[in-house]
Amino acid sequence: MTRRCAVHQSDIVSAIIRLKSREGQYDEAHHYRDDKLKKTMIPFLALAIVILLSGCSQAAGIDDILSNAKKQGKVMMLELGSVGCIPCEEMKPVMEKLRTNYKGKLEVYFVDVKKEKEAAKKFGVFAIPTQVFLDKNGKEFHRHIGFYAYEEIVPILKKTGL
Repeated sequence: MTRRCAVHQSDIVSAIIRLKSREGQYDEAHHYRDDKLKKTMIPFLALAIVILLSGCSQAAGIDDILSNAKKQGKVMMLELGSVGCIPCEEMKPVMEKLRTNYKGKLEVYFVDVKKEKEAAKKFGVFAIPTQVFLDKNGKEFHRHIGFYAYEEIVPILKKTGL
C-alpha cells in the first residue's frame, strides 16, 4: 500500500515541477490560458496530495498497530466494521470492557472498513462486523462474524492464556 501511494505522490510532485518549470516559457497568446490553468491546477494537485497522504497514513496505521502489538507480545482483537452499522455500534461497549479488563494484555482496535478498504481486503472481510483475533505472534487464531457478546469472547481469550 505504501509503495502504491508513493508512486501517486511522485506523479503529483512531477506534475507540479513541470508546471513550475514551464513558467516564463509562454508567448503572449498562451500566457492568459496557462496562468488560468495553473491557478486551477495547483490547488487541485495540493488537495490530491493531502488525500493521498491521509489514505497512506490510515493503511500504515493498521500495519503499525499490528507490528507494535506483536513486538510487545500482546494478543490482538480487530473489530472490522463501520460507523453507523447497528451490530458494529453494539460492539463498542464490549470492546471497551475488553480494553479495561485485559489492559496490557490485549490490544483491541476498531477498523472502519469503509475508510480502510485495504485492511478489509487483507483480512478477507465480506460481512460486518467481523472480529479477528491474533495471537502474540500475529497469527489469526479465531474469527467471528456478527455481534459477539463479552461472555462469549472470554473463553476464547482464556484458551490463549489470558
